[in-house]
Amino acid sequence: MQTSSNLLAHSAMFSAAPQTSAAAGGKKKLIYDQDHRGPLSTDTAATVMLLQADNIDLLGICTVSCDMWAKQETAYALRLLEIMGRTEIPVFLGAQEPLLNTKAEAQMRYQMFGARSLGDEGYLGSFAKDAPGRDEINPLPPPYNRFAQIKAQPEPAADFIIRTIRANPNEVTMYCGGPMTNLALAVMLAPDIVPITKEVIFMGGGIHHSTSSVNVYFDAEAAKICFRAGFSKFTVVITDLAEQVHMQDDGKVDAIVERAHSPIADLFREYEQKPQRANPQRRSFRMPDEMMAAHAIDPSIFTGYDEMYIDIVTHNDGHYGDTSFWDADWKDHGGELAGQNNPAIKAGRVQVLNGINKKRFRELFTDLMTRPIRRSK
Repeated sequence: MQTSSNLLAHSAMFSAAPQTSAAAGGKKKLIYDQDHRGPLSTDTAATVMLLQADNIDLLGICTVSCDMWAKQETAYALRLLEIMGRTEIPVFLGAQEPLLNTKAEAQMRYQMFGARSLGDEGYLGSFAKDAPGRDEINPLPPPYNRFAQIKAQPEPAADFIIRTIRANPNEVTMYCGGPMTNLALAVMLAPDIVPITKEVIFMGGGIHHSTSSVNVYFDAEAAKICFRAGFSKFTVVITDLAEQVHMQDDGKVDAIVERAHSPIADLFREYEQKPQRANPQRRSFRMPDEMMAAHAIDPSIFTGYDEMYIDIVTHNDGHYGDTSFWDADWKDHGGELAGQNNPAIKAGRVQVLNGINKKRFRELFTDLMTRPIRRSK
């Protein structure tokens, strides 16, 4: 098993951070903040979507611990960029721990209050009992095959976020596919970036399917800080919507394996098609991060949204990380109880996507995966 020192030797030696520049041709400027689990997951599939989209200017990839520890995620992200031929995109090692939450506390909550089994609420990511240590870096399987030769940047992810948004006021979209630890750190260090961020896109929480999700309860304090910060546009994909589409639906995987180019075909053959054929009853994972990428690429795929207020429970009890939602027009629906059912005083206002055109989403996803690999020139 590789250690952190081996990671430095193989894939995460630091190189000078490039300066960001204006996007060519009116492309959407996007910072991709992600708990980048490999070899293939909803995280990495969304990465490939954004790499393949010709209207996205991917300014940088920031890793954050959750599904895996950030160092392992960084190794996957660097090598994915190599095999996709996109080594011009910088990678930044992000927060390796939540702001306050710890593995010991997470395990203690389960001992005291029990594990919630609805959906994936029992999933703990790198806080699971059998998860590797924070500095353990496992070798990368095929088609990655080895650690990357390109290096992560020496600049912390939060500093990169601050620098990039300041350099591109009102132009940068923040894609937060994991816990919002990096963004929360950036907001606390530089609150001036809040009014000049174009949009934040986040996946987490739920209203009916799961009142919490790992992206929230891994670092509930970070989620609370970001929701309360006052971003002018904050779009949320909740688990209720994400559960409407799964990877194996509609023959997407077989079509991708048959028509895609390497390494995309290799990834889907090995980590989606083979497991499904070995176990036809296997239920593939929902596609939340891919939905976020679709919203960044073509928001018209989504059929509507609800304006809502949101806040996060941060009490150190069995409800740590729960999401609380209120209708934006709660005063009109509260009747005599309106004064008692108001949102939390500092609750953030967000757009909760509430519908998706499944046919158009499938077509976009399959097209991005099967078109020629969009390598750097």
